[in-house]
Amino acid sequence: MLELKNISKVYKQKGVSVTALNNINIKFADTGLVFLLGKSGSGKSSLLNIIGNLDKQTSGEILLDGNNVSKFKGRTLDSYLNSYIGFIFQDYNLIDEYNVYKNIDIALSLQRKKKNKENINKILEIVGLTGLGNRKTNELSGGQKRRAAIAGVLAMKPKVLVLDEPTAAMDTSTRQHFWKIIQNLKEKGVTIFYSSHYIEEVEHTAERILVLHRGKLLRDTTPFAMREAEHEKQLTLSKIFLPIVEKLSDINNIEVKNDTVTFMTKEIDSVWQKLQKQGCQITDIEIQNKSLLNTLFEQTEEMEK
Repeated sequence: MLELKNISKVYKQKGVSVTALNNINIKFADTGLVFLLGKSGSGKSSLLNIIGNLDKQTSGEILLDGNNVSKFKGRTLDSYLNSYIGFIFQDYNLIDEYNVYKNIDIALSLQRKKKNKENINKILEIVGLTGLGNRKTNELSGGQKRRAAIAGVLAMKPKVLVLDEPTAAMDTSTRQHFWKIIQNLKEKGVTIFYSSHYIEEVEHTAERILVLHRGKLLRDTTPFAMREAEHEKQLTLSKIFLPIVEKLSDINNIEVKNDTVTFMTKEIDSVWQKLQKQGCQITDIEIQNKSLLNTLFEQTEEMEK
């Protein structure tokens, strides 16, 4: 289990102290897909770097299976963290002049693990790089480089996998294959902690959402809970009901399209009763929760006020 206790990070900028993270507490007790949401300047990169052992916190503790990693130093610390946490960067973290096999060998050397070409070939098959082990990474496409980076991390068998914009620059087929790999890892007990600008990925993959804002952890929730917390529904009806809709109270954001009228309401029961009295049938209406994209946008906008 990975646990962050009272993690803070303070930088010095032109002699002025800037707080990037303020007393962050997070437990990753169970396997799952955990999404990190944060606007630019929220502290998201600082948190990812601290978890991935790329930066040190100013104060607080990181516990791995109850062990305070600050008690480990130098190579022992690096070996311990690398055996527990895998980190995939946006820029692939590969050495271009080496082939795929050599890059994976370097990743394994961080854990002082024996090299097993048969196991590595199995991993290359999983990530869709069968037969490309001897290919130099500067000869790979962008999507293939990302797969090679994933292969290096998978070879290390991490318990926690940190992904910083994991599908950036991936084409659609590569992205779909990538999430199949991630789902397989989750089923094997790996916790996946990631950030992404592709909100549709969050809709379909995230099981937990952490919201960072100005260095503070504001929300620890789920996609469904975030939408339901607003209690706002989107209703769509045939355009023939427009005269009725225009007379309704407790609705907002009426939008008329080619043959439909759409609106939002937080009083779904009351609105539905009024529509029924005007002859509307259940088969005439489509009801949806507010999209996660809208919820995230509105909540982070509210935080700015």
